[in-house]
Amino acid sequence: MIKKINKDKWEGIKLRKLPMYNYSAVWNNLTTIRFDMGPTMELPPEFSEFYDVSLGTICNAGCDFCYMSASKKGQAYEDICNTWKKWMNKYHDIYDVEGNRCFTYKPLQIAIGSEGEPTCHNDLSEFLKTVYETNVVPNYTTNGIILASWNKPESVYYEKANKILDATSKYVGGVAVSYGNKSLRKYADDAIEGLLEKGNCHVMIHHIISDNKSVDEFIECWKKYGDKIRNHVLLPLMPSGRSKKGIDDGTFEYMENALNRYGVQNVAFGAHFIRSLETSKKINTWLYPAETYSKNVILTKDKVQITSSSFNLTPIKIIDLNDEN
Repeated sequence: MIKKINKDKWEGIKLRKLPMYNYSAVWNNLTTIRFDMGPTMELPPEFSEFYDVSLGTICNAGCDFCYMSASKKGQAYEDICNTWKKWMNKYHDIYDVEGNRCFTYKPLQIAIGSEGEPTCHNDLSEFLKTVYETNVVPNYTTNGIILASWNKPESVYYEKANKILDATSKYVGGVAVSYGNKSLRKYADDAIEGLLEKGNCHVMIHHIISDNKSVDEFIECWKKYGDKIRNHVLLPLMPSGRSKKGIDDGTFEYMENALNRYGVQNVAFGAHFIRSLETSKKINTWLYPAETYSKNVILTKDKVQITSSSFNLTPIKIIDLNDEN
């Protein structure tokens, strides 16, 4: 059985509705249900249901396949908590007769990561609390390097790792641990152990699918963790950033066969697999155009830059929080 989490922190129902975009959704306890109101339409960038959120470009790994080219020389954006609160204050929730918040135009969830490694930001724990207190579910992706020290008192990261895990337990819906860098898998495994032990959240694993061998390695990981993992998220290698190549020809078909052969159910697919999934006769998924309900956010001091995705950082809308209008 997938490890159950204490959902008391997510009690209550939230509604979102934009009828002019054929959109109506109900959220309850980390699950979103969308209703069929006609042809799927892209939501306006400032009213997306979900955002990838960048807190900076810094990363302590420097993976050679990083599509963002994040590095130790990157920066951590300043004043992220106040910037988030100012942004969310522009939205007005509606309450029912009992005083429960029930209707919102805010995002339902965010995934912190995008340009860099969230745990490198010294304000991550406070940011998780801040997002939670604005009635939005924070999630994040990590390479596991810092969290791996949760049970190693001799490590310089011990206190920081446990501070993040404590905030995760109180405020976070789910954490995805990156498994693509073979040299970091010991850290990833230790971080997963800490999250399962202390995180009180859904735990996912991100796999970079590049060739048939990477599929075999994913299957071995799936066997290792069984149903302790909420979802194994399969992401195709993309020629972007430091990565110069994409997924090998024939690897998607090899992956299809492996999923069917082993009966893998707890799996999800990255948006860049959509074209392959559309023509697949072996994998049944519910598909909608990429970026329909989600966007990417670069959260710098007093400014929210919304982009179509983390693969395209050209702003499609900029919200200046110093502008009272």
